[in-house]
Parts: sequence; C-alpha cells; structure tokens
Amino acid sequence: MAFKMTSLPNASISIEMRRKTVKYRNSIAALLVAIPLFAVIPLFAAITSSAGPRQAAPPPALTKLVLPYTVMMALPDGRLIGVFTSGPDVFGRYSSDGGRTWTPHEKLCTLPKDAGIWACHNVVVDRMGELHLILTNDDKTTGKGGETHYDIWHAGSTNRRRSWKLPTLLRRGYHGSMLSAIALKSGRLILPICYLTKRTWAKRGEGFDAYTWMGTFSSGVLYSSDYGDTWQESDIEIKVPTPYIGADGIIEPIALELKDGRVWLLLRTQLGRLFESFSKDGSVWTKPRPTSIISSDSPPSLTRLKDGRVVLLWNNALRFAYAQGGRHIMHGAISEDDGKTWRGYREVASNPFINEPPPSSGDHGVSYIIPVATKDGEIIAPVSVGGPEGVLLMRFNPEWLCETSRKSDFSGGAEGWHSFGTRGVEVVSNPDKTDARALQIRKPESDWPSAAVWNFPNGKNGRLKMRLKLNPGFQGARIGLTDHFSVPFDPEDSVYNLFNLSIGPEGKLKGGEIRPGEWHTVQLDWNCAKLECKVSVDGRPVETLPMQRRTAGVNYLRLTSTAEDTDTAGMLIESVEASTSPG
Repeated sequence: MAFKMTSLPNASISIEMRRKTVKYRNSIAALLVAIPLFAVIPLFAAITSSAGPRQAAPPPALTKLVLPYTVMMALPDGRLIGVFTSGPDVFGRYSSDGGRTWTPHEKLCTLPKDAGIWACHNVVVDRMGELHLILTNDDKTTGKGGETHYDIWHAGSTNRRRSWKLPTLLRRGYHGSMLSAIALKSGRLILPICYLTKRTWAKRGEGFDAYTWMGTFSSGVLYSSDYGDTWQESDIEIKVPTPYIGADGIIEPIALELKDGRVWLLLRTQLGRLFESFSKDGSVWTKPRPTSIISSDSPPSLTRLKDGRVVLLWNNALRFAYAQGGRHIMHGAISEDDGKTWRGYREVASNPFINEPPPSSGDHGVSYIIPVATKDGEIIAPVSVGGPEGVLLMRFNPEWLCETSRKSDFSGGAEGWHSFGTRGVEVVSNPDKTDARALQIRKPESDWPSAAVWNFPNGKNGRLKMRLKLNPGFQGARIGLTDHFSVPFDPEDSVYNLFNLSIGPEGKLKGGEIRPGEWHTVQLDWNCAKLECKVSVDGRPVETLPMQRRTAGVNYLRLTSTAEDTDTAGMLIESVEASTSPG
C-alpha cells in the first residue's frame, strides 16, 4: 500500500510531547519552552539513586532533567544529539560525554506554523548519517468537535544534517505514541504505528471479529526503502482480542532488527503480557502472538548494545487499577540470544512519588521511554513520571543487570523495599543488637493491609536467606516468592505467587515451627525445573513448597501479614539475602 506524499513549504513549527490517556481521546501536553544559550550546559542534577550491595557496576540513578524533554539519538561519530523544540523551531544540541553536558542549541529546521499543532515523537539516524524526525500534526482539529487528527509526518535531513527536505505527510488519522523508529542494515526505515479505528461494540467487524472485541486501536508498520522520500504501509492490520469492552487493543509497537536479519515487534496489550510479530524485511509481518514477558498495559523499549546484547525496559507488573498493573516501577532485563532468554528483571527506576496516592488523572509511575546507548556503554533515557517532576532522566550501566545476588540489612533504612498503601511496616532499632536495625511488619489496623515487597536478580534456581524473629503474640504471615511486581496491598498475591510459605499464629508451619521470641534463619531454595522450593529453619528441613505455575524465574519477595484482625506483635526482619542462577 503506497502513499501519495504531500509536501508543504519550509516554515516554522511548534511541537508538544504528548502522553496518551488510557482511552487515547485526549493528550497530556508537555509544552516545550525556549532555552537560554550557554556554552556548555549540565543537563542533570541527581535527585535519587538505588542502593544495594557491592556492585560490579553502579546502580541505576534517576536524575532531574533541567531542560525540556529531549528525544536523544546516537550519531555515527559517537556523539549524542538531543532534539527538541522552542516556539516555531526544531533545535538540536550535542553531547560528547554520554549526555552529562551539552552544547548550545542549534536550529535544525522549521515546519509549517499554520498547519496546526506539531509533536515530535521520535528520531532515527539512517546508515548515511542523516536524521529523520517522526512527527504528528493535529491539522487544526483539536477542540473543534468531530474527529481529532494526529497525522503522521516525516522530515529528513540531507548533506550530513546541514539541510532539510520538505516535510511530507505519511498518514492521516488519529495515531498514538510512536516510541520506536529504526534503520535496518539494508537501509530501509521502519516506523511501527498504532491508529484509532472505527470499531465500536455495535460494529465490531465481520468474521471472527464479530465474536470478540479487538480494541479501539490497531497497529501497523510504515516503511521506506529510499531514505524517507516515499513510504508504504504493510498490508497486515495487527490486532488481538482484548479482555473487556472498550479496551484500547494492541498498541505502541517497538521494533528491533535481530541478528538473523528479521525484524521483531513487541506490542503493548491489556492481556497481562507483551505480544510479538516478526518480519523478514519489515514489510510483511506475522500474526501477533503472546510472549512470556509479563507486563502491565504499558509500552516497552528495546536497545541493542555495541556487543550485540539487547536490553529490555518495561513495567513487569500486574493487578493494579491504572494501566492494569501500574507503572510504579521500571524493570530492566538483558539478553545474549536476541530475546530468547533474559536475565536481570531488576528495578531500574521507581516513581519518586511512589509512596503517595495516585493523582486524580494522568500517569502515576515511570513509563514511556526512548533509550539510547552511549559510547561508554551506558543507557540513558528521559522517563515520564507524572506529577510536578514531569520527566526525569534514567542512567545505568547494563552490566548491573547481570548481577546474581542482592542483600538488605536495613542499615540504610527501607530503601529498595516497597510498602505503600499499607500500615505497620517500618524500620526500627534491633532490640537485640546495638546500632543495628530491622524491618518491622505488624498489622496495627484491621482495615489496612500490612506488607512489604523486595526485588532481587531473576533466577530459575536460587536461595533466599532471611534472619527473622516472631514477636510473642504473632498472628500469622506469608512469605511469597514470585516473578513480577504487584502493589504491596495486592489482595490476590497468594494466588499468583510462585511459592507461598504460610506461617501460622505463634509460628506454626506445615512441617514444624518458628519459635516466637527467638531469632531464626529461614532459607528457601527453589528449583523451577523441579517445580519446588525447599524450606529450612536454622538448617532443619521443614517443608517443600509446590510451584503454582511455570515461569522465567523468581525475582520478588513478598512479606504479608495474614492476621484476621490486627497483629500488634508482628515480626522483625534483620536481614535478607538472595542469590540466583539462570538454571
């Protein structure tokens, strides 16, 4: 399917970054403003970082983005370019030190200021070193009733980014966020898209579509074989059945060229996992199928490192009202075999407002990222977090994802633990050790849950050791091991955990007991191939837990009070240590 290209005279533009709502009917505009010129501008000021044990690489850090939102891309010479707008103009600034400092902004091009509101979604560099801007324009339809447009446009550079072709219209209609645009080794440009359809429940479609709801949106792919001069659309309409009427459908596809030459799409769904589609050349695509990658209703990203490994960033979360799993945590995993297997599943970023109730509208979490790999091997990406901070910058070394152990002794407080939406979880002085601390979990109020969640490197085999004391009067708890994040107050965690160890009132176990008033070492050794987890207390075997479902590995500990009413005694956790292996 070929498109007739529409050109407009070179003029000026105004671009806004949008984040679509769950219904994609409105957009959350982050209007970009003018920037003063500086010789060299420090881009970030650190505001938070993850803590942990001794690392082979520094832990990830979220930093404050003190400039407007910037779409970043690595250039052939190793520099980074950050593209943004100010008023009617598109600007770029450059960094030679991995995005820590940036040159003054330079005008790249202008777009028609009388065409409507512009938004810059993505940037891609082709194999000739030319820059391609992926944009939308509302065609002056916003707020005027009828059908709102976010038409897709393309603007490409020539002469090593010294001049620009006339911008061209690629596709009319309402289009969602375009978080991925890639150039294949063949030179072909690939632009995955999603678009609003005419589907309603009353007019679901014919054939199989009449038996289900395929969603408000469908996805597809645009591609160009002549460096952006002309574009075509793949014949396939990518769609899947959704779990409820009114669901968006399969949206916001992400593309990656695999080592065997195929192109891989990962797509956001409302089905609790990412879906995928493949193409030999970017034009003809397979029907979408489910992956084993658990995900909330949120978009992922894929980044190819210089050594060939692939980094996946996404929200490995389920069972929360917003985005059907939430976006409280951004997770990272790394693959050495082009996405067949992954390791890590680690928390690379937490929303800075995670301990507050969600806002009345908009996102509450970390999501919508376009990462870039720096010449020094780091990954950086602006991250949408909502709230007054708006957009922060994430920076981390992918080697951090390869670690196989993590410890927590609460000497630095409860950093790395999550207990929002609960009561009775706090770090207190260890009553039996001078200058030591412990995590206390009790249930002081019957109407509030009491629970804490902790992430560690993923493993199909592993061991978790916990030093704990049940206080006299203890009313029960559950130690859960699982493979995804859910909010601490998740009422269904026991159903979806991989393993559940129930500790009854006064420390009763199925095959023994944990005596209250004394410190004990509880050890859990899991083997996913054998579908079991062996539990010991102070070195004595007490129980073998069955695995409730198949998994890619274990990466979360959940500690939950199971008291029927209140438990003012509770328990103390002195330390936790997890070590894992791929299996």
